[in-house]
Amino acid sequence: MADAIEWFEGGFDAALEAARAAGRPLFLYWGAGWCPPCNRVKYEIFGREEFPAKLQSMVAIQLDGDSPNAQAMAERLKLRSYPTMVMYGPDGSEITRLPCELDGELFGEALMAARFAGHTAGDSMAAALDGKRALSPAEWTLLSNYSWDTDEGVLLQGRDLGVTLGTLSQLAAAAVTGEAQAAARQVEDAAVRLRLHALVAQAGRMADAAAPEFLLKVLADARLARANMDIFGNSGHQLVRAAPSRHAELATAMGNAAHVWAEDMWLSAPDRLTAVRLQMRMARMGYAGQDLPQLVRTRVEQALAMVDDKYGRHTLVNTAVSALNDAGLHAEAEALLQRELTESHAPYYFKLSLAAAAKRRGDLPGMLDWYEKAWRASVGSATRLQWGATYLAALIDTTPGDSGRIEAAASALALDFAHAQDGFKQRNLTQAQKLLAKLPDGLPLAAALGAGIQDR
Repeated sequence: MADAIEWFEGGFDAALEAARAAGRPLFLYWGAGWCPPCNRVKYEIFGREEFPAKLQSMVAIQLDGDSPNAQAMAERLKLRSYPTMVMYGPDGSEITRLPCELDGELFGEALMAARFAGHTAGDSMAAALDGKRALSPAEWTLLSNYSWDTDEGVLLQGRDLGVTLGTLSQLAAAAVTGEAQAAARQVEDAAVRLRLHALVAQAGRMADAAAPEFLLKVLADARLARANMDIFGNSGHQLVRAAPSRHAELATAMGNAAHVWAEDMWLSAPDRLTAVRLQMRMARMGYAGQDLPQLVRTRVEQALAMVDDKYGRHTLVNTAVSALNDAGLHAEAEALLQRELTESHAPYYFKLSLAAAAKRRGDLPGMLDWYEKAWRASVGSATRLQWGATYLAALIDTTPGDSGRIEAAASALALDFAHAQDGFKQRNLTQAQKLLAKLPDGLPLAAALGAGIQDR
């Protein structure tokens, strides 16, 4: 079903002009073929039967990070992390950035809420912080569903993320009073989600004595916990660590919630497996789950038997490997990666995971070989630069005396940079800067990177 979406052909500016002429919003998806969260979006969100219809009231365009000059366009639009999803108004103003972690049903609701919120996220946040007008419930929902992880300074503009989210959650909680029942619940739900985001952002930096009771209250409410399953699934371990005196209590509550999600057949197989992985993580913090390693093994086998869609399979394997490793089943995780190499549409991504597996075993030669294989097999200019920089950096870190292999990799990578039309833009620029800091003096690649960075 992901292929049923009518994507606009012709580039971002032409798509924006088409949106302006039609008086419709523009929906932009920025991603890469190898990226597991991107593949999850294609399977779990774009692949839902009803989703193409939701985009019919918009102009939809996808921008692949490996397409010609994509990184230059990403720099202009402030896109970096894969995936990033942005909704623009017909006038080109940015309405909001949408989170990729929501399940398909909740994402569809967030998309429609943004479509009809009546304000941009930037306008709503400014109004909330300066107090010049009261926000509508729809605006609070818009802010609570904003993708803070992919903001790139668009809304924050230098503000501290944790402090800003904490302030917004307090303002939303205060706005509940006086609203009608349904509207009050909508604003209260937004306040809860904003506070959860704030706690994740502040974890390890700021203590919140009231956080344990708040988390326990949310987890005890099946509806609220389910609505924020994405935050718990991705960052639950950080939330528990932020309250060291109540580890076991919080881990038990989160583990119990994850058990419910793992059994929820309305969720996709990758999302149910994410819940099993969360149970495993909570077990290390005090959750007394029953025979969890065997549960992980069984659920991985069941999930893999259910999903053959290439997008769903890619994200599922990535989640399965993480779950198996969390369960201590490292050999089984590595074997799964090996099996998937012949079937995956992006096997070079799993070769990076095999490099990490070799590193865990202390097999540094094996690690370097997998990094090199990943680079050699990778497709797309930005991906090749990223994978090549990873390989070369690993060579320099682990075998600094192997000048022959380092020089050969540097020479080949120099060609990749030379062939890239936007080799010193956005993600490519980040790779060049990181690599330049490691390169030995005298390598031609060092001079090329230095000149490219200076001239960009």
